[in-house]
Amino acid sequence: MSTSIVDPISCLDENAQIIYEKQTESELFFIIQIDSTLAICPSCQNYSTRAHSRYCRNVDDLPISDHHVHFQILTHKWFCDNPYCPKSIFTERLSWLQPYKRKTDRLEKAIEKIAFSTNCLTAEKVCRALQIPVSHDTLLRRVEAVSFENETSPFRRY
Repeated sequence: MSTSIVDPISCLDENAQIIYEKQTESELFFIIQIDSTLAICPSCQNYSTRAHSRYCRNVDDLPISDHHVHFQILTHKWFCDNPYCPKSIFTERLSWLQPYKRKTDRLEKAIEKIAFSTNCLTAEKVCRALQIPVSHDTLLRRVEAVSFENETSPFRRY
């Protein structure tokens, strides 16, 4: 595979290593292994160097050259050695992927911009044309999840 496709993937994480890649006519599929030697516990912020096990996350990313991009990420669970921490085992956190999410942060931002720029039915069509599989209901939930401060309009007379 050309380096122009691999370069955007390797910039996500310095510990990421591509162990398998497959390209079809509409999709790029990568299996990525995260080779980190330590992790920070999300509860107590202590460093852990004892790996517990591995687990797999399925994640979508921004499209590349009209190809849907899908990652299967192999990452660690870790032991927390702090006896006062409520979590004895925790999952590794990645800076470019929020816990429990199935889309990278940069894909989430792109979807949000498309959703706020037009109505959800049109945004769904735009996303599908860009090889981002998302439904109009998902786009509507994204719009409803964002909260705005209620400000008094400067055009209001009283």
